[in-house]
Amino acid sequence: MLKPCRSLLPLLCSLFLSASAAEWGTNYEAALAESARSGKPILAEFTGSDWCYYCKKLRLEVLDSADFAAWAEKHFILLEIDLPQHTEIDTALLAQNQMLRSKYQIDGFPTLLVLDAQGRPLGGLFGYIGNPRAVQQELEPGLQADQLLRQAAQLPAEQKQAPLLAAWKLIPRDLHELNIPLQQEVSAHDPQDLSGLRAAATAEQALQACQNAADAAPTDAAALRIVEQALAAATPHNKRQLLELQYRLLIRLAETQADVLAAAEVAYASIDADLRLSPREKESRKRQLRGVYANPQTTLNRTRMLHRKRPAR
Repeated sequence: MLKPCRSLLPLLCSLFLSASAAEWGTNYEAALAESARSGKPILAEFTGSDWCYYCKKLRLEVLDSADFAAWAEKHFILLEIDLPQHTEIDTALLAQNQMLRSKYQIDGFPTLLVLDAQGRPLGGLFGYIGNPRAVQQELEPGLQADQLLRQAAQLPAEQKQAPLLAAWKLIPRDLHELNIPLQQEVSAHDPQDLSGLRAAATAEQALQACQNAADAAPTDAAALRIVEQALAAATPHNKRQLLELQYRLLIRLAETQADVLAAAEVAYASIDADLRLSPREKESRKRQLRGVYANPQTTLNRTRMLHRKRPAR
């Protein structure tokens, strides 16, 4: 009786994986062209294939799984953007990938981005999830946003508002700063400011004016008065940043434990005003801060040491 050849097992496994794994390209410009031709967005994987532990897990457990690979190939043009540390790759490819990391401000691996045919980031996955269906759910808003933007592009100007607004609402806040031209397009077709983009721009201008005035103030106490005046007219778009400015000034000016605790209350308020955080994330951050301020005298001592190095104005 013939015994099974154990040496065949790795080969059979590799054949099975290659049969189920999706085909990932590496050329960004080619992916953009194929996206425009096919009507499908790009799924860009930013990975460190030879050093990033969770990149390897995401690839093995999700991206190369049969069900996810079939779904991804149906809905996306697949683009791998690899930044290895120990493996040599083509110089031009490495330069492209480094450029894309900078362009999309990638500071964590793995990251998946949904890009449209213009290269605009519409959604993605930031970090590791080991469940293929959960990853699909994270990517689906980006798919929907791409479909809405393609729809808007085919409509006359007077009919663009609804799909543009719907697409914008699907794009994560973390990607808004990478979509300034899209913001401008949405705003141009949104005379009632239903998107809130004009209000956000006005709030940003007010925040910058407050920051400039506070920086020019002769003392921290004077700067604090400027910030407190700005807070009286704060909107949801700039309240968090103004509270953070107020906190930094309060902690610099703190002379007693009561001053430290008053600053802590402002820190808690800034967390509540953070539109990017879920209720669970807000409570988690507050819990961490409570630990920091459990002993206000310690915080006060640290503040005084800092002031000895950099005296308050």
